Amino acid sequence: MVPIGFPIQTVNAATISGTVVDVSGKPIADARIDHIGRLVVSARTSYAVKPSPGDVRTDADGHFQVTTTTPAMVVRKPGYVSQRVRVTGDAQVQITLQPIKPPTCKVERVPKVKTKQANDVDYTANWIYIDTKDGPKGIISGSGPMYSYGAPSDQQVWTSLDYFEVMYDSGVIDARGHSADGKYWRLQTTFGEAAQYLGMDQATAEILDCVLDRPLIKTP
Repeated sequence: MVPIGFPIQTVNAATISGTVVDVSGKPIADARIDHIGRLVVSARTSYAVKPSPGDVRTDADGHFQVTTTTPAMVVRKPGYVSQRVRVTGDAQVQITLQPIKPPTCKVERVPKVKTKQANDVDYTANWIYIDTKDGPKGIISGSGPMYSYGAPSDQQVWTSLDYFEVMYDSGVIDARGHSADGKYWRLQTTFGEAAQYLGMDQATAEILDCVLDRPLIKTP
């Protein structure tokens, strides 16, 4: 299930160039420029995986240039809040990545959390859920060789009305958003691991966020 926010529309090939810096103005090297029409694969930093030939990264001075027909892209770097950039045509941009702040639970009391195994032949998974007036609602958390490529889908990035993401020092990506019809989603992931909920109302999403803030995918 993919959240729908604004229509997925390709644009005429646009060239985006710019610089990525931290809050002090220092250039950030090796920041990823993702969701530009190529498969996004993201693994833990401890794996020391070299970028593929098609990856776009910032250079030592924080500069990058990319040509794409996609409606949005994401600039991400371990240890920072990622930034989604809408693409409407050629542009020069300066992007400042903020340091990650600890999450804050928005609900006073989290209902009892229950767990049920949801394994398959190709992966190991758990359903972590709470009871609501509309029935059980929860998070699927699992792992396996092909369980996740380690990033949100292009559609989630491109179509969510609001999009927020952090990339922990470990390389784990934690992304969330919601659609025009008020459905919320959140995904914690790295290659081979993921924990996510989809299609939740805001109140339920805020409760499940408190569960994911623990988090379920180990981030250190």
